[in-house]
Amino acid sequence: MSSLRRIPLLVVLAVLLAATGVAATLRHPTNPSTLPNGLSVSINAESTALYCTGLSSASPGRISFFNTANAARKLSVSVVSDLGRTWTGTIELAAHAGQVVQPKVVDAPASHRSKSGRVTTVAVNYGVAVQISGGGVVADEIQGNSAVPCVSQGVTRWYAAGFNTLVGSDAYLSLYNPTGTEAVLNVSAVGATGFSAPQNLQGVSVPAHAQEEIDLGRNVVNTTNVAIGVKVLRGSLAIVGEEDSVGTLSFNQGVQAPQTHAWFPAVTTANGATAEIRLSNPNNKIAHVSLDVTLGNYKIAPQTTTLGPFTTGDITITPNSAIPVAGYASVSLHSDVPVVAGLATGTGTWIALSSPQTPSSSYVVRDFTGLGFDAASVTNTSSHSVTVHVTTYAAKGQVVVTRGINVAGGATVTLSSLISSPLTRPAGTYLVTSSRRSAIVTLTLPSHPRGLYVVAPLDGR
Repeated sequence: MSSLRRIPLLVVLAVLLAATGVAATLRHPTNPSTLPNGLSVSINAESTALYCTGLSSASPGRISFFNTANAARKLSVSVVSDLGRTWTGTIELAAHAGQVVQPKVVDAPASHRSKSGRVTTVAVNYGVAVQISGGGVVADEIQGNSAVPCVSQGVTRWYAAGFNTLVGSDAYLSLYNPTGTEAVLNVSAVGATGFSAPQNLQGVSVPAHAQEEIDLGRNVVNTTNVAIGVKVLRGSLAIVGEEDSVGTLSFNQGVQAPQTHAWFPAVTTANGATAEIRLSNPNNKIAHVSLDVTLGNYKIAPQTTTLGPFTTGDITITPNSAIPVAGYASVSLHSDVPVVAGLATGTGTWIALSSPQTPSSSYVVRDFTGLGFDAASVTNTSSHSVTVHVTTYAAKGQVVVTRGINVAGGATVTLSSLISSPLTRPAGTYLVTSSRRSAIVTLTLPSHPRGLYVVAPLDGR
């Protein structure tokens, strides 16, 4: 993503529907903000909704839908650019089928010099609202090697750690207001100089059904490991963090509250890779943080750090002389006070950010990028065993359900072991369900070294 995509230049907003059988009809956006999405309600729900933000016309970005239901669904799609241009249309999504929506700017590109000195092509940002005639539909937004799930409702609190605003990197908050009334928010930051609440980021308003971008680097200049907190004072917002690290884009879906426990089940230890757990303490108390690292048969001492009030820090997993080079490590975090954590992976010259997931009981795993997966794992975060089922959506509408498989407390298993088959490339589509809300599914895309791009599955949020 270009840092100059923030410069407003839009003559036409067109939407290319990269699938057959798609008909578009013009209409005014609706306000389905209170409707949950397909994985969090009954498949027989009369109406559900999804919201996506963070994409731009660069690359270009796209949204990929998949219908897990046994019946077709009608999708009413509303797209809005950061200049207020809108498009609305409909999609007929067959049972167990997927389609792609690709918003794209068709005006001539323009160049601009960013605050970091780079001259790049201007791009346009947008938000998307989708009202669906029933349950079972999920969606992912993809740009390059970055992907993040669309959400079923806005939030009033949002936190993320690990942003860089160093020269050559840019960080942003992408905000979409899914409601019919104006939203108002405050943004705070925790960085090397402690806590800050920039005056121009207090009382920020986002109009109804509008998309806005906040350039974090304009307020927290040339800083590494910046943590952000958002408090929505009125209304609710769909929020995605964006990191453009020396040209490598990553999406950070964030968390709704600081945590005393968090899990990162697929952290690379490959030669040539870097991996850090980046931390922020948003409290007025000292935080004692410990990471338990599980890696094959190796016995690894807990990795620890202490964070003062309103400070940031990190713990390096790779390279670390205490942690062998041996594939993927499973890392669990424990803290005596709630903290914000994120995983930063890269090569030492750039980073890609990802946030910890909240344990759930259902996930859709779909190869939205078309690249396949380097790793796909299921972790049971509880101390009790759980029963996991996997539904495979095969070609020609065929559905195959695995038998129930027990996963021990604290264990991480591969998705291929659950389906008793190696994952293909490109991979299929799978619905993973657990008997408890204690499961986490973790995915990484192919890269060299391994494990640089961690992407989230669709978890029904």
